[in-house]
Amino acid sequence: MHNKPNLIFVHGSGQSQLSYNFLQIFLPEHNSLCLEYSTAEEPSDILKRFKFLADQEFDGEHVSIVAHSYGCLLGTLFSKEYNNVNNFIALSSPWEGSRSAKWLAYVFRQSQLFKNTNPGSSLIKSISDTLLEFPITNIISTGTTSNDEVGMGAPNDGLLTVETQRAVPKGFSDCESIELSVSHNELLFSMDVMEIIKDKIFDGTTTISE
Repeated sequence: MHNKPNLIFVHGSGQSQLSYNFLQIFLPEHNSLCLEYSTAEEPSDILKRFKFLADQEFDGEHVSIVAHSYGCLLGTLFSKEYNNVNNFIALSSPWEGSRSAKWLAYVFRQSQLFKNTNPGSSLIKSISDTLLEFPITNIISTGTTSNDEVGMGAPNDGLLTVETQRAVPKGFSDCESIELSVSHNELLFSMDVMEIIKDKIFDGTTTISE
């Protein structure tokens, strides 16, 4: 059995485990597993692999999940399969899908990502119907003063609207939302996010990983 907290990181679309490097360096000591995927994959195939890797690494022990963007959707479905999640930190999640994906899906018809993040897609519907009782912290990136509201027709973080990030599924019975004035990807390098994770997962511990 592991003596340190077990943390699973799920990156956003088009990213990799490298997007976890900053957090991994400055967070307190922990056991980590970065679950990687391709957006071209079917979510069902991704989840099967996630479950296998998590079982292999942690053997059913308690885990906490930190996920970013599209990874929040996959992490939500994964948490139902793993059945032993302590905490979930969602960073810039498109809970109701993406307005941009709705239109891009017409142009890029073969894109699995745009299909899945299209508002009203089967993936988005399954997320909205999900029931989770463990603590969830929904961190919303509201963008910076350089953001263009005209392009998306609403306040956004440069990629997702603030509205979709605020639209937490009703089945999340223990959820707290926190808004930060940073862009979509800046959230991964925010010391404010670091402190929130320390507080929620590490009980405020400050000893960093070696």
